[in-house]
Amino acid sequence: MNKLTGLFLLSGSSPSDTNIHYLSGFTAPDPFLFLKTNSASYLVVSAMEKGRAENQSHSKTHVFTPSELGLSRKNSGKVINQIIALIKKSKIRYVQIPSDFPAGIFQALTKMGVNISIHKKSVCPERSIKTQAEISLIRVSQHATATAMKAAMELIRSARIDREQRLRIGKEFLTSEKVRRLIHKTLIDHDCAGIETIVAGGDQATDPHERGHGQLYAGQAIILDIFPRHEKSGYWGDMTRTICRGPAAPELKKLYNAVKAAQSAALRTVRPGLCADDVHSAAKTEFERRGYETTEIDGRHVGFIHGTGHGVGLDIHEHPRVGTSGETLEVGNVITVEPGLYYPGLGGVRIEDTIVVTAKGWRYLASCEKKFEWL
Repeated sequence: MNKLTGLFLLSGSSPSDTNIHYLSGFTAPDPFLFLKTNSASYLVVSAMEKGRAENQSHSKTHVFTPSELGLSRKNSGKVINQIIALIKKSKIRYVQIPSDFPAGIFQALTKMGVNISIHKKSVCPERSIKTQAEISLIRVSQHATATAMKAAMELIRSARIDREQRLRIGKEFLTSEKVRRLIHKTLIDHDCAGIETIVAGGDQATDPHERGHGQLYAGQAIILDIFPRHEKSGYWGDMTRTICRGPAAPELKKLYNAVKAAQSAALRTVRPGLCADDVHSAAKTEFERRGYETTEIDGRHVGFIHGTGHGVGLDIHEHPRVGTSGETLEVGNVITVEPGLYYPGLGGVRIEDTIVVTAKGWRYLASCEKKFEWL
C-alpha cells in the first residue's frame, strides 16, 4: 500500500469485523467505518461510541464522528458520504476494499468517480502467526473449553442407564439440550460464550455439524464439540471429545481407536516448515491403513469427510487451513487437529485439540483426557 492508497473496511461481516478488531483494537455492535493507510488508521463512529473508540483503539488510530468530518446531520448516516469525507480528510487518491465489501456501495462509489479497486490479497495475512500475547488469550479460552468439556463428560458419566438404554439423571432423561446447557453455564463462569455447541449422539453424530437434540442413550458415541469465544478478548477456543456411557459395541470401539490413532499420527508430523497438507495426509493414511474408506453410500458421504484442522484466533476458522490448502506451518500458528470418521448405522467419532506450533514442534494449549467408554 503506497502513500496515496487507503484500504476501507466496513464492519458488519465476520472477516471485516475481526480484521478491524485486529488492526484497530475496537469493536461495536453497530456498523462503523475503518480506513487503513501506510501511516495511520481512521475510525468513523457515532458520537455515542467516540469515547470508547478512543480508549480502546491502538495508537496511530484517529477517531472521528461524521459531524467532525463536516457532514450534516442529514448526510451523516450514509456510509458513502462518510467514505468521501474520509478520503478528503486523509488525502488519499486511490481506494481499496476487501472482497466482502457491500457491492451496492462499491457500485455507488464507482459512479461517483472514486478510483476504487478490490484488494485481492488477504487483508491481514500476519494474523496467522500469533504473538505471545495472543497465544495467552487463546489459552484462556481453551482452558475454559476444557473445563466445560470435563463438566459435560462427568454429567454423562454420572447418568444411570434404564432398561431401554436411555440415560437418566435422577428421574429425568439426559438430553443433548441438558448437557449443552451445563456446558454454556460453565463457559459463562469463565467469561466465555458457547456458540453452536455440539452434543450429538448416535446417528446424529454422523453429520459433523449437527448440534444434537433429544435423548441420549447408552452404548452410543456422543460427540462433544465446544468452541467458545471469550467475551472480552474476542479469541476462541476449540476442543472435541467423543464418549460412550456404558459398554460400546466392538466395531464402535474400533472406530474410536482409529480416530485416536489418526490424531496421534497427525500430531507427530506437526512442525514449522511442514506443508499443512502433510498433517492431513498423515491422518488419512492411518485411516486407510486400518481399512476405513471415505466414499459415498446412497448419496451420502461417509468416512473422513472433512479437513484435519484450521487456524484459531479472532475467528473460529482462519488460516492456516490443515487440509488441502498448500499452506506452510510456521512458529506461532495456532491450529486444531481434529480427524473424524462418520458411518450412519454405526456412529460418528471426532477428537480435536487446539495446539500452537513451536520451534521444536507443538504444544497443547489445554489438556483434557481422551477416554471413550465410561462404564
